[in-house]
Amino acid sequence: MERKIDCLVKIGNLMPNMLETEQKIAQTILSDPDTAVRLPVKELAKRAGVAESSIVRFCQRVGYKGFRELKIDLARSTAYPEEIPLGEINQYDAPGDVVKKVFSSSCKALEDTVSMLDLDAFEQACEAISSAHRIEFYGVGTSAQIAVDVYYRFMRVGFPAFFAVDPHIMRISAAQLGKKDLAIAISHTGRTKDTIKALETAKKAGAVTMCITSYLQSPITQLADICLVTTTAETQYLREAVSSRIAQIALLDALYTMVSIRRYHKSLKHLHTMKELLEEVRV
Repeated sequence: MERKIDCLVKIGNLMPNMLETEQKIAQTILSDPDTAVRLPVKELAKRAGVAESSIVRFCQRVGYKGFRELKIDLARSTAYPEEIPLGEINQYDAPGDVVKKVFSSSCKALEDTVSMLDLDAFEQACEAISSAHRIEFYGVGTSAQIAVDVYYRFMRVGFPAFFAVDPHIMRISAAQLGKKDLAIAISHTGRTKDTIKALETAKKAGAVTMCITSYLQSPITQLADICLVTTTAETQYLREAVSSRIAQIALLDALYTMVSIRRYHKSLKHLHTMKELLEEVRV
């Protein structure tokens, strides 16, 4: 059975890669979805400052046959208002308010990711990791931290995992991969040039390619054989994609857990060995 992706989540996820006209429509809907769901196409076009024909094209852009179908799905989204109190953080917020908003943003990102995650792609990712002769994780900037962390997790249970976070090393590493290898690129925006180039190089070398990103239809998704998309619920003061990193870490943790339990006894043996080794360095 096909899983339904929340309409507002879908629009927000696609928005960064939309044309200017499409972004105007998306912003009009997202800023007040309760009103947008009741507007006729003519009035929505007027409020967005676009032509009526642009509304139709927008609907098709986000996966609907027309405006009526979009409104039906939008109505479902607005019928169940968000229970977690979200809002923009401002300079007058008390410490308790900041804590609530930051944690709410992270919770929202996790919930939205679960609701829209492609489980078929998740299964393909598990199979690719389990059968790969070599697994390379790529990421730069804040994504580099995630690449290193997930490398360590897979490596310590016996998977042939490696990582590269320097742009030059990423390309050289990717060029040496083969048909039985797997390249996993992590990019929040899906538009980081160095990460895209590394995945492109790996693909040309014949490797299976996978991406972890926060945005559907971002450039990196065009290169990946397997795409796993998380979502983000960032507020004004969270421009460093904190909530998106939490969602990506949780997704990668789910992958790690799934492939580990499929070879349970072997993974358990490695974990016991790691525990004994680490006990030697602890007080």
